[in-house]
Amino acid sequence: MKLVTFLHEGIQKIGAVVDDQIIDFSTSHLPKSMIEFIELGDDGLNQANALIAKNDSKISINDVKLMAPIPKPNKILGVGLNYKAHKEEAAKAAADLLGKPQEKYPTIFNKQNSSVVGPYDDMHKPDASDFFDYEGELGFVIGKQCRHVPYDKASSVIYGYTVVNDATIRDWQMRGPPMTMTMGKSWDTHCPFGPYLVTSDEVSNPHQLKLETHVNGELRQSASTDGLIHDCFTVVEYLSTAFTLEPGDLIATGTPEGVAATSRNWLKVGDVVKVSIEKLGFIENKVIAEPNSTASY
Repeated sequence: MKLVTFLHEGIQKIGAVVDDQIIDFSTSHLPKSMIEFIELGDDGLNQANALIAKNDSKISINDVKLMAPIPKPNKILGVGLNYKAHKEEAAKAAADLLGKPQEKYPTIFNKQNSSVVGPYDDMHKPDASDFFDYEGELGFVIGKQCRHVPYDKASSVIYGYTVVNDATIRDWQMRGPPMTMTMGKSWDTHCPFGPYLVTSDEVSNPHQLKLETHVNGELRQSASTDGLIHDCFTVVEYLSTAFTLEPGDLIATGTPEGVAATSRNWLKVGDVVKVSIEKLGFIENKVIAEPNSTASY
């Protein structure tokens, strides 16, 4: 099932995409938010399938604005340097700044949930830096509260998969100790994801998917998720050893080689970044100048 959060006539709703139509869940007794729907587990999917079978609550996908499938995840966690070729290019580009992380365990960082925007929303090029980079990534979403999940059970707690751009401000990423990356990863608008949350049953094997990133139509990244050093299930096992994972938590699994940090071809105003993953669709985001601050304090 391809699940979406969308705006229709000014109202935020959730539903499922079937062909070019959205089955609107708000016409039923299903929850109004994606996290609450995920919490229903199989019962929620069964109710949704019954609604889809009725086929009487359709909205054209052209008449809505797609939002991030989960507009405000409780946690966003990322895995750093999780493709061999990207780890090598990063080391060459900034060995003295990135340091040499251990090889045995995943390198984990936080990305603040205020960075989330929709799959086709603009990304802000900040005034404070010219080192704006893209990172096309496979993301997955946790489906149930869990702790101490063994590897062979990890697939059962992953609700579904999505496309993520883990956009990064490289010089701010390097400001702290090696691999302390939150300040470079969490700028507003720098976590577009979607367009769907594709349930695990439709993906089958998440480690055999083609991933591509284009900037202004030019191919910059091309890889298969079989290149992940630490696969999705290893990441679940590792994270859940330390803390509880909750429904709706988003985990980005790392980017392959081809980032702008290697070529120094940084994103600039007017650029359009498209990240596509087999079976999951694509996101496409234009870079605009950071708006003038309207903050009050």
